[in-house]
Amino acid sequence: MPTSSIVAIGDELVGGFTLDTNSHWMAERLRLLGYPIKRVTQIRDRPSEIIEQVHRELDDAEVTDIFVSGGLGPTPDDRTFSALAEALGKDLVIWEETRARIERRVQRMHSMGLLESPEVTEGNLRMSRIPADPAHVFRNRRGMAPGAIYESNGKRIFVLPGVPMEMKGIFTEEIEPEFLTAGSAATVRELRFTFAVEARFYPLMRELEETFPDVSVGSYPNFETKELVIRVVGLDPRKVDEALEVIRRRAPV
Repeated sequence: MPTSSIVAIGDELVGGFTLDTNSHWMAERLRLLGYPIKRVTQIRDRPSEIIEQVHRELDDAEVTDIFVSGGLGPTPDDRTFSALAEALGKDLVIWEETRARIERRVQRMHSMGLLESPEVTEGNLRMSRIPADPAHVFRNRRGMAPGAIYESNGKRIFVLPGVPMEMKGIFTEEIEPEFLTAGSAATVRELRFTFAVEARFYPLMRELEETFPDVSVGSYPNFETKELVIRVVGLDPRKVDEALEVIRRRAPV
């Protein structure tokens, strides 16, 4: 089945200045669409580290789809596209459709009094420089930086802006309906126990690992509500329900 990974790029994420809500949001959407996440990685805005991580994702035989977010803006610390070009062995080129769209947006913002000049700046222009030969370039109706898809080593690399509003817009309006329709969402069931001792569930969960190898069973204590959540996840609804019933009957509470 399809398996995804997320690479979130930004010094602000690694430094603890900004909470990575993008990855959390994408992980949920991808699970529901049937493209579950194998890992989420946060890295700095360093070309060598971006290249290294892209190569790692491309070399992972389990991963079919890679989602990269952040570092597409107009300032010198936005280095994702240039690093990706090097990682994929491609030239960095001006994508004319994106350049024209940026020019129209700048002129519109100038006419509204939001910009002093109608001229496209070097910062604006650098957002239209992307690795050559994309499989698809997204429009991004909410910002200037484009998103794009590249294909390499049998995998798809989705490159998205880090601004949450722009990322979510591209994802829901362009990626979901066009590129993420082949997945099969996993079945998720939960049981909640109040004042339960998590460690007492160990023998039962260990047994379920052996009797239901295609089902994932996890325990998640919530110390605020005093609840213990036992979550069962799997592709086969019948097996998930069977495992859930075993827990319901034999829960050590």
